[in-house]
Amino acid sequence: MAMSKVELLALLRELDDPKQLEWPLNYDRAAARLAFGGLVRRLETDLGAQCEFEQDTQDSSEYGRARVPAEATVCGTRIVVCVSMSGSLAEVCAANPGAYSTRTTPERKARWTPPTSPPWSRRWPNSAT
Repeated sequence: MAMSKVELLALLRELDDPKQLEWPLNYDRAAARLAFGGLVRRLETDLGAQCEFEQDTQDSSEYGRARVPAEATVCGTRIVVCVSMSGSLAEVCAANPGAYSTRTTPERKARWTPPTSPPWSRRWPNSAT
């Protein structure tokens, strides 16, 4: 169901915390810290590499970021997992999220071929836990 701009803005306002503008309504900082720590430990254990991370980012809708080093991936590209303050929402990016170029040169187009599956999927266990 598509929402109008007015409906979408009203929904977003319902999720805001009227007392604390920096966090969403019912935000549990301790629970977010535990969940993020679990994510970092899982990445390090499953991929066999130490991950750099930052958490509890000030003035951001992100709770934190975990960086998997390029050496731990099959494709040799660093993976960054950005975790939102709004529930269990995460974004998985290659290299540097938020930094991109709108210029695509013929050389870049010639080198890039779309993968059939995420390169890191061959390293990730087949479990839901």
